[in-house]
Amino acid sequence: MKISGEYVFDSSRDVLWQALRDPEVLASAMPGTQKLEKISETEYQGEMKVRIGPVGGSFSGKITVSDEVPPERYTMTVEGQGKTGFLKGVGQIELEDLGDGKTRMVYTGEVQIGGKVASVGQRLFDTVSKNIIRQGLDKINESLKTSPSS
Repeated sequence: MKISGEYVFDSSRDVLWQALRDPEVLASAMPGTQKLEKISETEYQGEMKVRIGPVGGSFSGKITVSDEVPPERYTMTVEGQGKTGFLKGVGQIELEDLGDGKTRMVYTGEVQIGGKVASVGQRLFDTVSKNIIRQGLDKINESLKTSPSS
């Protein structure tokens, strides 16, 4: 499944970049996250509970950040596995400074799912993933608005 979209944040690009590398900010933005910790400068590992239609479960996984050009862009690779299936994805994130304290994020990527979680159907997974991405970006934007450094 391909994912893509854009989002305008009420924050400078530098402040947004820092937030996107902060495990606490990322964990609060991903619904169902039980824990997320930074294990190196470019790797995070965590656990989350996910429900897609009638299928749900806990997943453990790893996020790796590569091809970084701070504060403009990076590539994120996600691998997760649980009793109900697996997820593998690669995505690119680009940040464009719009001036006046606003930054546009453009994201593209591809996700593969397998196991029971894939049985819910591509259309339902597509809808749920778009909602999760939108909720997460809204949550990051809200945290930036209340942050004293933005």
